[in-house]
Amino acid sequence: MSAMDDGAVHYRTIALRALARLSEDDSRPKPLHRLRTHLRRLQAFLELTGEDRFAEVMADCVASLSRLRTLQVFQQYLARQGAPASDLRRVKSRIRTCRKKLRRKQVYHKIERRLGQGAVVSRPASASWPVERLRPLRAEHAKALRDLLAEAAGDPRRKTLHALRLRIKAIRYQEEWAFQQGMGRPDLIKRLKDLQSLLGTYEERAEFRRLAKKLALKSRPAVIKHWRQARKRARAVVGELSEVVEALTESPVHLLKPIRPQGVPEPAAEPSLMPDAAQSF
Repeated sequence: MSAMDDGAVHYRTIALRALARLSEDDSRPKPLHRLRTHLRRLQAFLELTGEDRFAEVMADCVASLSRLRTLQVFQQYLARQGAPASDLRRVKSRIRTCRKKLRRKQVYHKIERRLGQGAVVSRPASASWPVERLRPLRAEHAKALRDLLAEAAGDPRRKTLHALRLRIKAIRYQEEWAFQQGMGRPDLIKRLKDLQSLLGTYEERAEFRRLAKKLALKSRPAVIKHWRQARKRARAVVGELSEVVEALTESPVHLLKPIRPQGVPEPAAEPSLMPDAAQSF
């Protein structure tokens, strides 16, 4: 490993800025969202370069922040849907408790220390390493997707759909980086965003359903309704992934033929912030 990659440096810089905000007790959802997103991007880059150990460290960092992120998104969701004030108060109280726990366990400090490791942003010295690494990595992704699709056949479980979402997210981030290097596949990236969005919404709704029951929210019936709708859409994704698998097996240095139907609108930038249709509790 030698020179630092500009993209990876950018990911780490944004993550550190967001981390500084959180360390200063910024309670807004945006800093946490930016931190987790760019830790994931850095993780995907590390997997691309073969730094699997450091990639796992970044994954652990993301996981340590998941509970707070879920609560924040749940609060936004309830407010958007016009939930009762009592529901919002209970979620807000849970958020305060979660933030205190993160500070007590010095989670932000631990993440900052891990991000300070120089090797996190290194890349191979060979100029041809992106092509050499991307080709077998795409094959690995294709195989992993095939295995998950076989597991999901007939009756896709939440655990399998969640694994599909994480795999799709990693592929998307790596393809976006490759595109910046002149090797990416814009058609594939757009498709991955769509699928990630659908699977991400379902994962959120499943967490919302769990929280609504645990906190005994008045909003629970509507939450369950939205969960069922999201589950139906997420399960339909399984039938659309064969084209992604096929795309990953093609040459890594050529653009794909379009796989998005003409006229389909761009997906939201981040699935976790996608609004629901207007519907009050």
